[in-house]
Amino acid sequence: MPFLKIEEFIWRHRRPFVVLFSVVIIQFFELALLHVKYDIFTGGFLQPYSYRSLPERAIFLLLTLWYDFFLCGILASLWFYTADRLNKFGIIIYYGFTVIVLLAMGIWLGLKFKVLSYFNDTINYQIIRNLGGGSLREGVLYASNEIALFVGIMAVIIIVFIAIARLLTHHEFVRDYHQQSNEIKTFKRLLITLGVITPFLTYFISENHFLRYGLQKKTSYHLVSSVLDTLTDFDRDGYGLFNYPKDPALFDSRIYPGAMDIPGNQVDEDGIMGDAVLMPLKTDPLRAIEPRAGKHIVLIVLETARFDLLEQQINGRYVAPVIREIAQTGTSVDYAYSHTGYTVTSLTALFNRELIQHDHRIRLIDYLQKSGYGISIISGQDESFGDIAKNTGMTNEGVYYFDARTAIKDRVFPSKDPGSLRLSEERVVAQFQQRFSELELDKPQFIYINFQAAHFPYSHPNMQKILIDDFIPRSEIRAENRERVAETYWNAIANADWAVGKVVEMLKSNHLYDQTTLVILGDHGESLFEDGFLGHGHAINDAQTHIPLVFNDPNIEVKEAIGQIDVAEMAIRSAFGLPNQWLDQEKTVFQLVGNLKLPALIGHVKYGGDRIVFDFRSEQAFLSDLQQWKPYQNWLEDPQQRDRMTAIIREWENLKWHEFEYRQRTKFPSAQVYMHLH
Repeated sequence: MPFLKIEEFIWRHRRPFVVLFSVVIIQFFELALLHVKYDIFTGGFLQPYSYRSLPERAIFLLLTLWYDFFLCGILASLWFYTADRLNKFGIIIYYGFTVIVLLAMGIWLGLKFKVLSYFNDTINYQIIRNLGGGSLREGVLYASNEIALFVGIMAVIIIVFIAIARLLTHHEFVRDYHQQSNEIKTFKRLLITLGVITPFLTYFISENHFLRYGLQKKTSYHLVSSVLDTLTDFDRDGYGLFNYPKDPALFDSRIYPGAMDIPGNQVDEDGIMGDAVLMPLKTDPLRAIEPRAGKHIVLIVLETARFDLLEQQINGRYVAPVIREIAQTGTSVDYAYSHTGYTVTSLTALFNRELIQHDHRIRLIDYLQKSGYGISIISGQDESFGDIAKNTGMTNEGVYYFDARTAIKDRVFPSKDPGSLRLSEERVVAQFQQRFSELELDKPQFIYINFQAAHFPYSHPNMQKILIDDFIPRSEIRAENRERVAETYWNAIANADWAVGKVVEMLKSNHLYDQTTLVILGDHGESLFEDGFLGHGHAINDAQTHIPLVFNDPNIEVKEAIGQIDVAEMAIRSAFGLPNQWLDQEKTVFQLVGNLKLPALIGHVKYGGDRIVFDFRSEQAFLSDLQQWKPYQNWLEDPQQRDRMTAIIREWENLKWHEFEYRQRTKFPSAQVYMHLH
C-alpha cells in the first residue's frame, strides 16, 4: 500500500516531478563540471570568486536550481502542451521529455567542457584572448580524437534510450489515474510565479559580481538573462538591462558600453565623463636617435616574475642571487610595471613600444635591424601564441627564430596547445649556448630569451628542486596551502635565476659582459593568494603588475615609473652610450585589465607606487594614497582629485580613438565593424 500511495502521488504530480528529476541530474553533472573547470567551490588559478562557506554554497545552489527549474519548466510546458494537443498520454510522454532534455544538455555540456578545455578559459572570453589568443577552430581540430570518442559514447547512450522507449511503448505501466488533474493547473501557476519573479531576480544578480560570476557559467542563467537582455535592448545596440554591462541609454543606439566616443561631436557615446577630448600622441623619442651599431643587447623576459624576487628568501637563501648581484652592480628600477598583467599584451608592449595597434612608434626589432643588429629569438614558450611573433617582428626576414613550437618534442608537458607549450630552462640555455657559438660577434647582436620557469603550476616533472624538497601537487594548489604554493613558485624563480646565471657565465667567459647591455624583466607579476586570488590579469595591484627590471648598466638614473613600452628605449640608450635619465616623478603608467574597447579596470601608477584605479563594473575609482573607493563623479567634484580622475578616463578614450583611426586609415579588416563590435 505505501508503494501504491507513493506511485499515485508521483503520478498525480508527474509534470513538476519530471522537471525536478531532470533538473537534479543536470545540476549534479553541470556543477561537477563547473567545479572541475573553475574551482568554484574551493578557489583556484585565475578564479576571482568562489563559494567556500556553507551559506555561500547554499545560496548559489538554490539560485542554480531556480534557473534550471524555470528553464526546464518552460520546455516541459511546451512539450506537454504539444502532447495534450495530439492526445498523447502515458509514461512514454514523460520519459521522452526527460531523455530529450538530458541528451541535449549532455551533448552541450560535453562540447562546452571538452572542446573549451583546450583554451585558457578563465574569467571571461576576453581573458581567453588576452591570456592566450586561442580559437574554437584550433580547439576542435586538436580535440578531434576526443570528440570522436565523445560522439561514439553519446551514440551508445541514444541507442539505449531508444531501446527503453520501445520497451515502454509495448508495456502498460500506468495505473488508472486521471489523465488530467488539478496538478496541471498547479504546475502552470508555479511557472507563472517563477516567470514574474525571475526578471527581478536576474536584474539583482546582474548587479552582484559575486553571484554573477558563477551563475553566468550556468547554462540556464545564461540563456534566461540573454533573452531578458535582448527583450530590453530597445535600441538594438546589443545591450539591455539584464546582462553585464548594462546599456546606460536604452533608447539611443549611439550610446552603449564600450562605444567609440567620437571626440568633439557633443555626444557621450560610452556614457562616461561626457564627450571625449582628442589629444595627439606623443612624439616617438627613438625617431630622434639615429640607428647605428652599439653594444650587444641581451633581453631576458622571466614569465610571471614578481618585483619582490630580489629580496625574497626561502630557508635563509635568496631565491634569485644572480639577478640580485646584477641589480647591485648595475641598475634596478624600483617602480617598473606591466601595463596589462597578461603575457601576450605585455610582450607586445615591450617589443612594439606602445599599447595600441598603431604605426606611431617604431618597433624594437625593426629599429635594431636598421641599426645593423643580428636578431636571435630563443624562447621557452610558443611565440605564435596570441600572434606575438607575427605582430612584433620576430618573424622578420633574417631573424633567427627558436621557440617551444619549433622544439615541440622537448616540451615539458604532454599538451601541444599553444598556451601550454613550454620548454625547460635547461633546454633554452642549451639553445642559447648553441646559437651564441654560431654568432658573428664582431657585428652587434640582439638576443631575446624567454624563461618559462614560473608559469603555473610553477613546476614540471624535471624541474630542479633548488630551494625545496617537494613541489606542491597541482591538485593541492588552493588557498589553504598558500605557503606551499609560494615555496613552489619561488623555487621556480630560482630555476629562472639559475638560467640567467648560465647566460651571464657565457657572456663573461667570452669577455663580452661589459660589451653587452643585459636587460632582465618580468612580463607580469602573480598573486599568490595574499589577496585571496591566485594568478594574474585580474587586478591592478603590485602583486600582479609590479615587475623586476634590472640592467647590468650602472649609468641609468631612474626616478619615475617605468612601463614596458619604455624598456626598449632604455636598452638602446644604454647600448649606444647615450644619456639615460628618467626623472619625471609625475609621469603615470597606464594599466588595464581586459580589452581596450571595454576593460574591467584601468589605472594610472606613478613613481612611489601611488595609483588610481577605475572600475567600469561599478563606475567607482580607488585612490591608493587615500585607500578609498568612491563613485568617479564624486572624485570629479573634488578639486584636489579632479585632474587625476579626468586624466585616466581621457587617456583610455584617447588610446581607443587613435587605434580606431589607425585601423580605418590602414583599412584593417575589422575597421568597418569596430564601433559596433560587441
